Amino acid sequence: MDLTGRVDAVILDFDGTVADTMGFLTETAASLLSTGYGMPPDRARSAYIETSGLPFVQQMEIIFPGDPRNVETVRDFESTKRENLVSFKLYPDALPAISGIRRNGIKVCVSSSNLEGLIRDLLKSRGLEVDLVMGFRPGFEKGRDHFDFAGSILNTEPARLIFVGDSHRDGLTARSAGVRFIARTGLLDAGRIRDLLPGVPVIDSLLELLPLLGIEKTQGGQRADTTS
Repeated sequence: MDLTGRVDAVILDFDGTVADTMGFLTETAASLLSTGYGMPPDRARSAYIETSGLPFVQQMEIIFPGDPRNVETVRDFESTKRENLVSFKLYPDALPAISGIRRNGIKVCVSSSNLEGLIRDLLKSRGLEVDLVMGFRPGFEKGRDHFDFAGSILNTEPARLIFVGDSHRDGLTARSAGVRFIARTGLLDAGRIRDLLPGVPVIDSLLELLPLLGIEKTQGGQRADTTS
């Protein structure tokens, strides 16, 4: 994938990319699916991971289409997530990577299938500043909706955006919108990502974005002066 063209903004998925939440969310979902629907725990975890990247209400409609139990399951999942918001931790590479990218004139956005208010509160509580936060509401979902909105707000086009996420669906969504994609390991390992998304750059840390964006890593993430 060509990453040498102009980049105006990096859009970061939240869960599993900026914040270390996927283990907790996967186990929460697996517990609900096991106790409420009788799914074996391993299959419940796989079902959640396979549909990850969508709002949980949509995940449930894929896993159990039209099941009347879904309404209560979604309510319980979202309630548990809100109750544990204060314990969610950002990955330690998030702050230095985002700061380094922004200092070099590239905007940073956060895109999530969570409610926007939850993401804003968490970022604020951790002292992490970004240029744009986009969350889920009906008719405004992670993916093309967010890409189009970011492009409009930042006065740029899809070809000048890069989306960083941790799920197969994130990669497919970016591809369908003409947005370049970089995958972060965690939810999936590097081998699995390369099987599902051939040719996609894979990183283990957000700090690896800096050289991919042409930013030479120096103290504080500032671009090195190569003119002397």
